[in-house]
Amino acid sequence: MLNSTIVSTRIRLARNIDGMPFPHKIGKLPAKQISDKVELSLSPIDRFMRYDMDSVSQLDGTILQEKHLISPDLLTECPYGSVFISADECVSVMVNEEDHIREQVILRGLSLDQAYDRVNKIDDLISKNIKFAFSPRFGYLTACATNLGTGMRASVMMFLPALTIQKRIDSCINDVGRLNMTVRGVYGEGSSADGYLYQISNQRSLGINERDILDSVKSAINFILDSELRARQLLKQNENELKDKIYRAWGVARNAYKLSTAEAMQLLAMISLGDYYGYIRINDHEGFQRLITHCQPANMQRLSGRNLSVEERDVFRARYVATELKNVSNRIN
Repeated sequence: MLNSTIVSTRIRLARNIDGMPFPHKIGKLPAKQISDKVELSLSPIDRFMRYDMDSVSQLDGTILQEKHLISPDLLTECPYGSVFISADECVSVMVNEEDHIREQVILRGLSLDQAYDRVNKIDDLISKNIKFAFSPRFGYLTACATNLGTGMRASVMMFLPALTIQKRIDSCINDVGRLNMTVRGVYGEGSSADGYLYQISNQRSLGINERDILDSVKSAINFILDSELRARQLLKQNENELKDKIYRAWGVARNAYKLSTAEAMQLLAMISLGDYYGYIRINDHEGFQRLITHCQPANMQRLSGRNLSVEERDVFRARYVATELKNVSNRIN
């Protein structure tokens, strides 16, 4: 059940350097010095790839954003920003975004404890070389007051098609809001829930510890999971209508001449739902998740190996989706 609903887990820690102005008030040289210090701190644990925002190409930067390895703001609003990404792309450390340092770990499935343990080790390592700004009263000092305290955001990406289709998602969002949780779209604040993907994370960081945050997110996730599974049972009550929607999505995805990003995400979401009900079999779930990422515009551009117009990209996407679906899935009945 979890595999059909929980996509990934992310833990992020926001940190700033004691005695230094926040990133929006520092120049190029001190910003570079911070990036160099972080790079030195990370060197003992892994081979991190460094990307500086003033030299990374727009295409490479957007691909990193589509993979959730950097924020949109780091790419567009932070000319002195950098990011360090581990070889397995599970760890990324953004430097000179809203805060001096933002450490994050992304793992597949529901992995809150494992992700926290990994990011905590990275945090300890960096803190050996860099003194973080910390107040006995307010905890870690951050550029945005909502991150004060632990500086931690724990989020889980969930696939919630039934709640969305049945128009129960707003009620569910209101319910978890009372648990001090926030629900956002696939790319965070202000983004849409393409493919029925939602990020659920803690709102509160001040006055509680990290374990309390993890426990509260787990409670919210369990509540949403139960709500989604009940909604899927209700959705199946009209099975002929449900099968028709899923098989139509399968047919269009396998045969369309062109597909926009939004349409491809919607079709793949319905195919994923079909796998849950047993109408379609996804043989390679990791490959299917890669397909969802590869459907994004910059990834399509890279895979094509040439510059494409929007329409050319939509045509290429349709061919790519059709080919990959043959490799990772098949229709059962």
